[in-house]
Amino acid sequence: MNRSFALLRTAYAVSRFLVQERDMPTLLQGICDRLTGEAIYRAALLALLDQESGGMITAETGLGEHAAPLMAELREGRLPSCGARMLHSDAMDVVACADGACTLCATTDPQSLPRAFCAPLRCSSGLSGFLILLMPPAVEPAAEEQSTIAELAEAVTQALRQLFLFEAVKFREQELRQAEERYELALHASQAGLWDWNIRTSEMYTSPDQWELLDYREGDAAQNDVRRFIHPEDRERVLAVLNEHLTGVTDEYRIEYRVMEQGGELSWFLDRGRVVERDENNMPVRMTGTHQNITLQKRQEQALAAVQQQLHDAVDVERNFLQTVIDSAGDPVMVIDLDYNLLLINRAATRLVRSTGEIATLQGQKCYRLFCGADGPCQDPRFPCPVEAVKRRRRPAKLIHNSFHGNRINNTFELEVSPLKNGQGELYGIIEVARDITDRLRIEKELRDSQSHFYRLAHHDTLTGLPNRLLLRDRLAQAISKAERNRTGVAVLFLDLDQFKVINDTLGHDVGDNLLVEVAARLQRQCRQSDTVARLGGDEFVFVLEAVNSREDAAVVAEKIMAALTVPIRVNGHELNISTSIGIALFPEDSVELEGVIKCADIALYAAKEIGRNNVQFYRRDIVLNGRRPQLDERQFREALATDGLCLEYLPQFGVESNRMVGLKSCFTWKHPEMGVLQPGDFLAVADECGMLASVSWWLIERVCRDLRDWRAQALACVPVTVPLTSRQLQHPDFLSTLERTLADTAIAPELLVIEVREGTLAHASGRTLALLTRIRALGPGLAVDGCGIEYCSLPCLQQVRIGRMAIHRELLAALVGEAGTDTLVAAVIALGHALGLTVLVDGVERESQLVFLRAHGCDLAQGPLYSPPLSGRQAADLLRSGTLGG
Repeated sequence: MNRSFALLRTAYAVSRFLVQERDMPTLLQGICDRLTGEAIYRAALLALLDQESGGMITAETGLGEHAAPLMAELREGRLPSCGARMLHSDAMDVVACADGACTLCATTDPQSLPRAFCAPLRCSSGLSGFLILLMPPAVEPAAEEQSTIAELAEAVTQALRQLFLFEAVKFREQELRQAEERYELALHASQAGLWDWNIRTSEMYTSPDQWELLDYREGDAAQNDVRRFIHPEDRERVLAVLNEHLTGVTDEYRIEYRVMEQGGELSWFLDRGRVVERDENNMPVRMTGTHQNITLQKRQEQALAAVQQQLHDAVDVERNFLQTVIDSAGDPVMVIDLDYNLLLINRAATRLVRSTGEIATLQGQKCYRLFCGADGPCQDPRFPCPVEAVKRRRRPAKLIHNSFHGNRINNTFELEVSPLKNGQGELYGIIEVARDITDRLRIEKELRDSQSHFYRLAHHDTLTGLPNRLLLRDRLAQAISKAERNRTGVAVLFLDLDQFKVINDTLGHDVGDNLLVEVAARLQRQCRQSDTVARLGGDEFVFVLEAVNSREDAAVVAEKIMAALTVPIRVNGHELNISTSIGIALFPEDSVELEGVIKCADIALYAAKEIGRNNVQFYRRDIVLNGRRPQLDERQFREALATDGLCLEYLPQFGVESNRMVGLKSCFTWKHPEMGVLQPGDFLAVADECGMLASVSWWLIERVCRDLRDWRAQALACVPVTVPLTSRQLQHPDFLSTLERTLADTAIAPELLVIEVREGTLAHASGRTLALLTRIRALGPGLAVDGCGIEYCSLPCLQQVRIGRMAIHRELLAALVGEAGTDTLVAAVIALGHALGLTVLVDGVERESQLVFLRAHGCDLAQGPLYSPPLSGRQAADLLRSGTLGG
């Protein structure tokens, strides 16, 4: 189940809960519980603040040990920073909190971004708050997560508003009920007035408190005699009802009417009476009855009608809100009562009914008639009726219906049916969510049919077919378990190919891939049936040898592996000579744990590569410090920069003809307290990853410039100093400004500094990089390119950025003299450099014969062991004083 679907499902669960719950604390806590119930969010905090009283209502789930201190801060008025911003902002948008100082969001994994989402809750002008949802560690938000949270927050806000309105209506209803009771008591205490009317004489007796007579006679005289009179609109109706009773049409005289008071106000009265005496002609003689002021009762009825109308409106709003919520669900959703009447249905479900019509016309109809066209509930035992299933089990049910509906839809649906209960816990219906699982069932069948294929894909390397890292760990665990039972040993051999990267980069990835396939085949031929050979990735392979009783047994296999790989391999028309370095660890001699054996073999491999190519090293405890793969971090880099852990040396550069020193090349290393001497290639990439590459670059440039300044202060004849930099160092945003500032601070001649880049940097340089090199050249420093003849050639770039010098890679010079092809290539590169107007330097001169060759072909500069090893700053100063090759 993907995150988007799980989030929608959780939103639906919250929305359904909002509709059912009416208790404020239970509602708030239930919201937090459901948002964290399926691990959609790690934790949830909901807070509401009354602006007038300053009171706060909170609920939380998932905060654990952080809950108590956080609640203490909330009671003191200190809110999480994202929540405080939300309260003081009028914006209604959901924001992602990535504030490391936030008292709530900072408790999550700092590598997970965003860490949390904060949504506003604007219930009223005096009541607002926020909902904070903390993401689980290492989980990416869904594409529409913020909009879904915003809709959910709006739903929560609407529910809270409805709850407050509902509470207000209940309060008003209670007040009105109390008023009604008081009115009834008052009416009971003050009995209605009694009247006795002598119709012949028009005399009327009334109770002492009802002496104000109502005269039904017409005429000005009658109206002048009374202090109040029947409302003109009611007078004809009163007389008509009275006449009907007097003539015997009705058994009782009963009439409600309005009375105009002297001040113009209206009062309501109820008159009830009966003719108690008639003459011999059946004419009425005497009539008695009561006269009662029912103004308060009428007002009460009007108030109750208003309350009922408000309740009706509130129910309509709530129903419309619920309809909006369920309409947003993509799956069909229905609410059905126990008599199979459809109470609610969303738009997705209406597309499945047999008949067409608006939602309002479908509500109240029988579900089995709408969806199945049947006259009664489903009786098919294969597809149980959802209503009957919940009535029988009294708990949620999950059902499968094939050919679920008849509206030309014959797909398979999964029904999730939940009981719907009233406030007393009594079942009165079900909530049904239908999910089309036709595609899911088809995919599951396809997955089952191809299970073995997917298993192989998951456990084997796609290129070589060898077991991958996952299967290797399983095989190694089995081998260790078997060795523990049989009291034998297990050997783990880590190996990788020497200089595979050179083959891959120079001949192409196709050649590299085919080489790995052939290597894998050769390695498999060295395995017993009980052994395992796996590929971890790249050119790294691992052997697991079972029933190994001594180092000699493992050494025999290692020698066989090395011998098998020394035979030349022909790939894509290239005959390749390869070798391998192997590290070996033994169980239980080196470690009694799976992870420990793997780590020991890795350390042994790294030790083998440090010693040289094409050799085997067993794990030894004394190589842990020097053989360990570099595990560097920002703290170690800062300590090295603060304690002179980085060491700067200078390699002299000499004129081939003059034999005089004409330049220096800066070389720096790291004297690591545990790992020994590290070359730049061992730690620059790590420095880039942990954000320390710029600091290392500034250290190098500033040290070189300070040495040049000091040498000038000693009146030495300074020569240009070459500073090799990687493309990542050059691309730092502050590189150019820092270089310019350093040159100005040290006041050295800019031409004494030469920035050297690799040939590959120019070959793949973007327009931005080329522009940067041009700006560096404009500041005064020279530009040089290293690695010519091995990496890619980029002749246009050499001229575009005014490169002054090219350096031929030492690997080309190592093959001199004797290989005619190499001699020709070196001579061609020298000639090409001169044709482009460049000074040509050769790196790695070791033999006099190489120097003779270089002089014969007009090479300009050279450096290497034949001239001088790298020198300290003081030794370089001494050499500057002499200006010649010593000794």
